[in-house]
Amino acid sequence: MKDDVIRKVALDIGNNKIKLLVGEMSSDFEKIAVTDYVKTKSNGISKSLIENPETLAEALKEAISKAESVESPITKLSLALGGPGICSATVNVKSSFPEKEIEKIDMDNLLKQAKRQIFGSKEGQYRILYKEIYNKKLDGPGIVRQPIGMVGKELQADIHLIYVEEAYVQKFIQVVNKVGIDVDRIYLNSYASAKGTLDEETKKMGVAHVDIGYGSTSIIILKYGKVLYAKTKPIGEMHYVSDLSIILKIPKEGAEEILNKLKNKQIEADNTIRYGAKKILLREIKDIILARTDDIIDFISSTIDESGFNGHLAKGIVLTGGAVEIEGVSEQIASRSGYLTRKMLPIPLKGLKDAFYSDAVAIGVFLEDMEREYKAYIEENRQAAAKEKIKEETTLNNKIIDKKMDRKEEIDNFLGEIEERESKKEESNFKKFIKWFGELF
Repeated sequence: MKDDVIRKVALDIGNNKIKLLVGEMSSDFEKIAVTDYVKTKSNGISKSLIENPETLAEALKEAISKAESVESPITKLSLALGGPGICSATVNVKSSFPEKEIEKIDMDNLLKQAKRQIFGSKEGQYRILYKEIYNKKLDGPGIVRQPIGMVGKELQADIHLIYVEEAYVQKFIQVVNKVGIDVDRIYLNSYASAKGTLDEETKKMGVAHVDIGYGSTSIIILKYGKVLYAKTKPIGEMHYVSDLSIILKIPKEGAEEILNKLKNKQIEADNTIRYGAKKILLREIKDIILARTDDIIDFISSTIDESGFNGHLAKGIVLTGGAVEIEGVSEQIASRSGYLTRKMLPIPLKGLKDAFYSDAVAIGVFLEDMEREYKAYIEENRQAAAKEKIKEETTLNNKIIDKKMDRKEEIDNFLGEIEERESKKEESNFKKFIKWFGELF
């Protein structure tokens, strides 16, 4: 790896595909690019639950071997986790104390209170994948942007935590470790997907970001640039495949073939899709898909209602994930949900051509890693500048003190000289007096 670049590896372990993205950013943070992107078949995992760690590790090892080289071995990576075990909770916490200047430790204490309220005595059993502190107030109902540095005696805030069982997280860490790689950071799957898709205005105005993947559908509600609610349900493209297989009485592989042909618009002139020697009516296929999509729409609608933000999503619903490539899915969600609905491809990156909806998570993990590097760089510079300022102020103060000391020394010397002259004068006068006095006798 070159010394003048920052290199990151992002991993998305899906129920159907493993996606491994390798990218670099220049050390001046001016250029960013994807250097390699590998997709391999995922095995040993279903509905975001690891069923066979050894099989999954082998699949991951295959992806790693395709992406790394002798010059650039992969030693650590960041990954995103989702699944039905993801939980979301928001609590209001308050802290009172004698009037004082608010410090960072006071905000940390609010977070500790929130953890106690949500987890109780089981805090160690959960991993927080995302946290947000908002609606911060100091001594009254008015919201303040940053209480730290202000003076007050009562601090409160709403704290939102998205979390999952630590045991679930450890299973994925162990799989990655099996192939000799360390896990750098772990992100919330749906947050990474939104990061890889949405622009800042959309996140600020309010949106329900929906990622319909192979094995699950994840939803997060964003408003004012913050994630305020999250939920995942094990329903996705695999259920379309299962329904087609059962109803059409064909193997699973045949159902996947039909679904891919529908995505790629490989439709016969007579509105059928060919499977082997068999022709299946397009209308029949779409009816099967529409029935399953209704379940996804019900999940989206109920999640928005539960979040309490229905009616406050100016940017409506944004869809991504592999299943939205299926013809008719996004259109049905738009017609039934009552919200402005649109599909959105991932943010384009240099070196990554023809990114699909299913690539949003891997791209989001990579972008989040790089953004953290940039923020750490800014913070490091800020602290260095603060230290330099203190150093300059100390140097200036020392110079002032030195000048004062020099001036004092000058004054002391001057006074000493006067005192010495006066002393000599007095001594001379005294001698004259003695001489005069002696002459009297």
